[in-house]
Amino acid sequence: MITRKSRKLRGDQQGTATIELAIATPVLLMFALGGIDLALGFVHKLEVQQYAQIGADYVMSEMETVPTDVEIKARVHEGSGVPLGDITVERWIECDGEKNSLPACINAGFDYTQYLSIEVDQDYEPILDIEGYADFVDTFTATGSVTLQVE
Repeated sequence: MITRKSRKLRGDQQGTATIELAIATPVLLMFALGGIDLALGFVHKLEVQQYAQIGADYVMSEMETVPTDVEIKARVHEGSGVPLGDITVERWIECDGEKNSLPACINAGFDYTQYLSIEVDQDYEPILDIEGYADFVDTFTATGSVTLQVE
C-alpha cells in the first residue's frame, strides 16, 4: 500500500509549474531590475554631462569677457540644481603645448593658450542597492566635464 502511494506521488506532476515559477521569478526579476538600473545609470551620466555643457554654453555666449568661476558655477547651478560644491571650474594656460601653473608664459616668444575646464560630479544611487540581497551594487559618482579654449 505504501509503495502504491509512493508510485502515485512520483508520477504526480501537479504543482511543478508553480515551483518552477517560484524558483525562476526572483532570478528573472533581478536580471530585469539590473538592466533597468544599468540604463538609468547611463541616463544619469548623460544628464551630468549636459549639466557641464550648460556651463560651456554660458562661457561661449559671453566670450568677449570670460565669466568668473563663481558666475559659471552659479549658471550651472541655476540650470541643473546641482549643489555648488559639486561643480568645479579650473583654468590653466599652456605655453607651446606645455601645461603651466604660472599665470603667464615666462618666455614672451612662446605660443600662449588659455583653457577652462568645467566638471560636475553627482552621485547615483542604484535601485538594486537592497541590503541583504544585492550588496554587490554600490553608489557611484557620475562625472561630466567640458574643456574649452578661451584664449
